[in-house]
Amino acid sequence: MRLKSFSKVRRTVVVTLVALLCSFFIFNEFSFLPADADEDIVVQIVAHRGYSGAYPENTLSAFAGAYACGAKTVEFDVRKTKDDQLVIFHDDTLERLTGDETTVADYTYEELLQLDAGSWYGDEFIYERIPTLDQTLSLLQSTNMRIFCELKNIGDDPEFVEEVYNKCAEYGLLDKIVFLSFNYDYLATIKELDPKQPIMMLASFGKSDLPTKYPAEYYGINMKTLTPKTVRAIHESGAKVYSYGPENKGQMLSLQRLGVDGVITDYADLSVL
Repeated sequence: MRLKSFSKVRRTVVVTLVALLCSFFIFNEFSFLPADADEDIVVQIVAHRGYSGAYPENTLSAFAGAYACGAKTVEFDVRKTKDDQLVIFHDDTLERLTGDETTVADYTYEELLQLDAGSWYGDEFIYERIPTLDQTLSLLQSTNMRIFCELKNIGDDPEFVEEVYNKCAEYGLLDKIVFLSFNYDYLATIKELDPKQPIMMLASFGKSDLPTKYPAEYYGINMKTLTPKTVRAIHESGAKVYSYGPENKGQMLSLQRLGVDGVITDYADLSVL
């Protein structure tokens, strides 16, 4: 009896795995259009870390490149140095720059200035440095671009969020800015500072209860986990949904068909796709 029972369990497992695999291939086949699909992209394009498909990400060159190619919105990431300077950098570590596991928070800004922030992408960018939030806002102040300012999760720092908010206010850019984070406590602090300031909750998994658990004006969701149910739930809450991760025109068009309001992509210049 135990052998027969084990056989049934094994058959059930096999059938389940086959069904999941079939669902996976069917989903991908019908969810994503060919990379060179011939349709117009009308959703908002957000230049992820600047025009990071053609320049080293989160550098002044990448932000200038985003503006030059016609991007209407630019996104960047904010962290804090050892000496409490606000800088633009994405990764948890400096491995791409230094080859080790040190972090931005392990250095003063003067020490960071000694690091080459561009040649990892291409030799022509050897003189790029990690920019400060001041430098970045000063550059963007002269453009008409909207700004998606991501607050990286740097842990328990009670002053971090307010410092970023105040710096953006100093440059008179709050009316152009949406604050983003995977850390909802940071976004709640933004709302405490200004209830009318728009926020975007970032999520790796696109669950349909996001608007209930994390009220926001915008949601940024990994394209691999986004579903029609989640898009519908977000829109019904009165918010907008953006998806991050598309690398070609076909993926962007598929997300557009899904009903998203915008895509956050490394490839801000659609003419090269």
